[in-house]
Amino acid sequence: MIDDISRFRQPAPSMFGQHPDFDFKAYQREACRVLRKKEKARTFKEAEERVYEFLGISEERKLSTSKLFNPLHPDVFVIPRDRFFHIVDEWDDDIGFERTVFPFSSTDFYVDVDKEGSVFYEIVHNPAFQRLAGISQLGYLVPPRPKEWNKNISIAYLTPQFPHNRWIHSLLAAIIMEVVLARNGFPEKERIPAVLAAGFHDIAIPAGGDSVKRVDPENLGEEESFVWAIEHYGLAERWQEKFGFNPALAEKWIAGKEDIGQLLDFIDKISYTALDCFHLGVQRKGRVRTLCLKHPLIMDVWQNIIATGRGGFAFSSPDNLFNFLLLRAYEFRELLYNPYSRALDLFLKKMVQPLYRKKIITREQLLTQDDDWLKRTLERYYPRQIKWYIEPEDLAWKKFQTEKEQKMFCRQLGNSLDHAEHISEFDTGLDFPVLDQEKVIPLREAIPREKIRLLENIVASMRGYYVYYNLKKS
Repeated sequence: MIDDISRFRQPAPSMFGQHPDFDFKAYQREACRVLRKKEKARTFKEAEERVYEFLGISEERKLSTSKLFNPLHPDVFVIPRDRFFHIVDEWDDDIGFERTVFPFSSTDFYVDVDKEGSVFYEIVHNPAFQRLAGISQLGYLVPPRPKEWNKNISIAYLTPQFPHNRWIHSLLAAIIMEVVLARNGFPEKERIPAVLAAGFHDIAIPAGGDSVKRVDPENLGEEESFVWAIEHYGLAERWQEKFGFNPALAEKWIAGKEDIGQLLDFIDKISYTALDCFHLGVQRKGRVRTLCLKHPLIMDVWQNIIATGRGGFAFSSPDNLFNFLLLRAYEFRELLYNPYSRALDLFLKKMVQPLYRKKIITREQLLTQDDDWLKRTLERYYPRQIKWYIEPEDLAWKKFQTEKEQKMFCRQLGNSLDHAEHISEFDTGLDFPVLDQEKVIPLREAIPREKIRLLENIVASMRGYYVYYNLKKS
């Protein structure tokens, strides 16, 4: 049993997500050497000296944000990840958790969110944005079932199983938007509305995330409810006066329309793929982890985004874009569309839907509250179903090639049927624009046919009609 548990954990290598040139083990050895001295100290004074010695190690690597200042994007400091730096602000205070970590990239970021008047102060010091810290990015999704795990032993998971939330995803998207636009020559006046849209693109995600959104897609979708949300929080008029923000235009951007909308779509995918794949790869071995270890800077694809000069954006490296899209496709197959991982993804929808129809839970509540509020509310109405853990193996699943087969099987199940769904496909990204010398062409025209087939085959492997049924019901 102990052996089973150790294999179940499947931890990633300590360098997973780090820059390949960052010698993490050397830093660990150095720190541990000093701390071991501290533990062996015979007196308080001797222990104190060891602490100062450890702080001295950090002092040698101290780097002020003033050295990272770039007038192109003065509010965003780009931190190299190839070696350890003790980053301090202009007052010599450690930036600590204010460092925005960007896995599989050559850079992290820092923004002074307390700098009044900056666009990032506007984003972070806002109740609408702060709510996103309470919305899980992946909800009730769980890691893939380890192949080595004893099939006779079921697995229960704490919820949420993945720690990242919509807050960090949205902040990262806003930061990347600012830097990409600045590097491509956009003036600050034009950048600010786009950065606000990037930071608030998920502002209308309902409590419970994507699962609950399916209760009423027309009224609970981020794109459909964006304007409602910023008007509800009094932001539309305020931003129009202060930043020249156009809510109707921003709504188009959130829907992926116009040039900035196209860019936001790229950045959104880059941000969530980086965070999702890091946390998935930490927990489970598989194609995602393997590809990230093979290409440890795979997320530097964001640095390949350039303005084409003809009103759009394109990627300057077809190879880097393909590797990123391959990683994203593996994430969909191993996690987002993996029947085991998503078995309970619609659980919250089933719980919320009858309460929503009866107006016990309202649209306004779902768009202004967070996951904890939803859980407490559901506990009052479903005390036995809402638990602090979930067991995806309570549900079995089968995949069918046709809707007819799916419906026939559903009828056979009777009361054991939990839910059915059709997974068609997702955007492979093969039509994303890339630069070929001075010409913009779709990616599929810039890469070999075997790479196109690989992406298309991954999509095809997920396509089908799925049925989930409860093993505990007769």
